[in-house]
Amino acid sequence: MSAKIILVTGGNRGIGREICRQLAALGHTVLLGSRDLKKGEQVAAEMEGEVLPVKLEVAKEEDINNLATHIKDKFGKLDVLINNAGILVGQKGTVDVDIDEVKRIMEVNFYAPWRLSQAMIPLLKNSPDGRIVNMSSGMGEWDSLRLGNYAGYRLSKTSLNALTVQMASELSGTKVKVNAMCPGWVKTDMGGAGADRQVEEGADTATWLATADTIPSGKFFRDRKEISW
Repeated sequence: MSAKIILVTGGNRGIGREICRQLAALGHTVLLGSRDLKKGEQVAAEMEGEVLPVKLEVAKEEDINNLATHIKDKFGKLDVLINNAGILVGQKGTVDVDIDEVKRIMEVNFYAPWRLSQAMIPLLKNSPDGRIVNMSSGMGEWDSLRLGNYAGYRLSKTSLNALTVQMASELSGTKVKVNAMCPGWVKTDMGGAGADRQVEEGADTATWLATADTIPSGKFFRDRKEISW
């Protein structure tokens, strides 16, 4: 397995941090995206392998464009984009949720991965095996919507799933594959102490999708197995 250039958004904590650690341990060059560069530098310094902190606030188009230029100038390509950064805000359902809150969630969980993918696709096309991995959630599965509550978060992940399907279809004539994944309920700042999974388990499928010799495109995975949208 040849070393890859891999960008992980939200890489300074939680699942993103563990994804960076796992990938670096496998010998890949990891670009650890962090909204606060100093925090990213601190985390990168604690890891073994080639982990390069980069400033990236995913909701800022300027940061995205600057990073795309940096990657092009330094590496000339990108092998894998892992759209991991996300937020979980509020528990209200569609009937009474604050729409401005939903807009904020969608900006980070949906529009940011979309913008990042658009910016990085030219670099991914320069790779012999480009890949996009979108960090989704079981809360965005179609049948899960019937449970109500967490409207902003659920709909942001359902939208991300839809984006995954359409983008994979549009890129089917290229070497770039696009997939989504659910990490499960993970013990992180977002998931909380009551979650039933360790962070290593939550990160594993992303690491697999980034590095497996052969993967499909336009699919949704949990625990390295395809699941229903």
